[in-house]
Amino acid sequence: MWPEIIRLSKEGGLDVIETYVFWNNHEPERGQYYFEGRFDLVKFVKTVQEAGLLVHLRIGPYACAEWNYGGFPMWLHFLPGIQFRTNNAIFKNEMKRFLAKVVNLMKEERLFASQGGPIILAQVENEYGNVESSYGQPGELYVQWAAKTAVSLNTTVPWVMCAQGDAPDPIINTCNGFYCDQFTPNSPSKPKMWTENYSGWFLSFGYPIPYRPVEDLAFSVARFFEYGGTFQNYYMYFGGTNFGRTAGGPLVATSYDYDAPIDEYGFIRQPKWGHLRDLHKAIKLCEEYLISSDPTLEKLGRNLEVVSQRHPAENAFTRSTSTHEVSLATSDWSWYQEYVGIWGTNSFTKSGLLEQINTTKDTSDFLWYSTSIYVNSTEDRDGFLNVQSMGHVALVFVNKKLLGLGYGNHDDEKFSIAQRISLEEGINTLDILSMMVGLQNYGPWFDVQGAGIDEVVLAGFMNGNRDISSQNWTYQVGLKGEHLGLDKISLANSSYWSHGSSLPVANSLIWYKTTFLSPQGKGPLALNLSSMGKGQAWVNGHGIGRYWPAYLSPPTGCTENCDYRGNHDSSTCQRKCGQPTQTLYHVPRAWVHSGENLLVLHEELGGDPSKITVLTQTDAEVICSVVSEDDPPPVDSWKPNTNELVSRQSQPEVRLACSDERRLISSINFAGFGNPGGNCGSFVPGDCHADMSSFVRKACVGKKGCSIPVMTESEELDDGLCSGLVKRFAVEAVCS
Repeated sequence: MWPEIIRLSKEGGLDVIETYVFWNNHEPERGQYYFEGRFDLVKFVKTVQEAGLLVHLRIGPYACAEWNYGGFPMWLHFLPGIQFRTNNAIFKNEMKRFLAKVVNLMKEERLFASQGGPIILAQVENEYGNVESSYGQPGELYVQWAAKTAVSLNTTVPWVMCAQGDAPDPIINTCNGFYCDQFTPNSPSKPKMWTENYSGWFLSFGYPIPYRPVEDLAFSVARFFEYGGTFQNYYMYFGGTNFGRTAGGPLVATSYDYDAPIDEYGFIRQPKWGHLRDLHKAIKLCEEYLISSDPTLEKLGRNLEVVSQRHPAENAFTRSTSTHEVSLATSDWSWYQEYVGIWGTNSFTKSGLLEQINTTKDTSDFLWYSTSIYVNSTEDRDGFLNVQSMGHVALVFVNKKLLGLGYGNHDDEKFSIAQRISLEEGINTLDILSMMVGLQNYGPWFDVQGAGIDEVVLAGFMNGNRDISSQNWTYQVGLKGEHLGLDKISLANSSYWSHGSSLPVANSLIWYKTTFLSPQGKGPLALNLSSMGKGQAWVNGHGIGRYWPAYLSPPTGCTENCDYRGNHDSSTCQRKCGQPTQTLYHVPRAWVHSGENLLVLHEELGGDPSKITVLTQTDAEVICSVVSEDDPPPVDSWKPNTNELVSRQSQPEVRLACSDERRLISSINFAGFGNPGGNCGSFVPGDCHADMSSFVRKACVGKKGCSIPVMTESEELDDGLCSGLVKRFAVEAVCS
């Protein structure tokens, strides 16, 4: 997918691609490096170079990025005496070794700018200034060391530290945030740079979908360059997908779409992509003036200045007109019911409750805590079971029957479960399955933050409360299905799978398997898992990620038509309150093939796999443009002269363009001038209306794109109904 995403980025007006370098994927075991497949860093940088773009390499090696453990490899945690991100010799030696590995790899391939390569900037550490005070003086010494170490690697390009006000010279301190126009570097010799301008926000299970209106995003960019900015990066311009178990935590979703100009599937998101493209053109037209002197500004009021940016036309926003859907209702399903509790000979018994991450070493999301409760004939059998957890999710079974479920959220992963129980005389089994949903990736000392069960109490019994936390517990890392490898293609025909005429649904801890034929086309696919509860999915052995449609977002707080004015943060604009956070799960086209494809799911809570569908975009798409008669002309028609920017023409234009170069405009669904209502896909004529369909059809059908000047007058308009209106020209077309 890289070349097409990079091409769309360049067409959108970008000059530089930033990327993190995830240590945990490049060195999964100490000294064993992996730079292949979708982690082939050299190939990625060269692909960017082939497109004529530059690279900012954010080596870190701490990344955050809502990536599992912030990008740190888990083996690092278990080195004796280590402390992360502070003045600790063990950590510093490991960090320097990995930094040197990446830098030398780039040097060997001659990828730094001084060698003729595309890399113009490199980053060490990441947002350490946000947490530095928690580390005291050792943290200050660590910053000095990190800067000195980076410079010693002799990349011959500048190094930056983002959100690091005390970055030592010559390291450039940069800004991260929704707005950075007021940011000032810590030295007049350093350029004003913005490494993360949030195009939206990340998604967490159980939360609404956050978004950022493009008007606000464009305003922040224009204002930054107006105030002397030299470099601005969108976080994200393309966010993509947290495949497998790469999502960070707690409870970060699989989609990392981020409301970015290029969406999770690699399609442009309009009007955001086109609006920013036009902004980039305008800024570059002004470049000579912007860099020739410092700005002189006269403030007229709050966010109102003599130098101002007009809201350009919302031109050529596009959306898929339809999808092709494959239902799995009649598919041939098999299943494997997971065993509750201890299942293998590699279990072990310890006194007391163990912390989960140190026990599993993140080899699995799952840890069984199992013990027994003895009740004699004279004891009360009815009471409550209280379970306390440090996170993230737990299922409780008494005598192998499901008793309760508990879970936290992204902002507070801790939770408790209180359930009434009726015990039997004699020995009762208690099995608690504790589940992780991504390791913590941010905050001071996040690397030692614990998870798992930390207290179990029997309460409300006549003979008093009984804390069983310190008694003997037997532990089992992972599930038996994981141990068997049921997600792998090699076990698709294994006898472990059951088969029958009646598909078990709504079962907890069950594996499902089927095959499907991929929809025709070349575009990416999506699994609609809205009928499932919580679990993981694999297609042809590739981890699609964690799913959790059963976790609904709060019912209030959403704004479908969010006011872009004023300061924006991660919760200002939200969608889909009271609904699942994510129901569609990205399957790259490269992971499927003609013929049968294997789908495996592990369902933890209960769902109905027969209602799963496989989706893809069809060959047709709807493209729309809405332009007002008082909008400025298209930015690429502006022509600078010595005094001002003047236009070669006086009229704004409606512009349409198919996103895929292989498509042509095939039909016009709507074309009206006046005060049309509705949005793309649902335009309707207003009281003031002139039908422009015939005119637009002649100008556009059969072409990849077209431009039509906005009329200021039309004989079809009713002077009485149109008097005093600022009229708009709205067009909806189909590409196929």
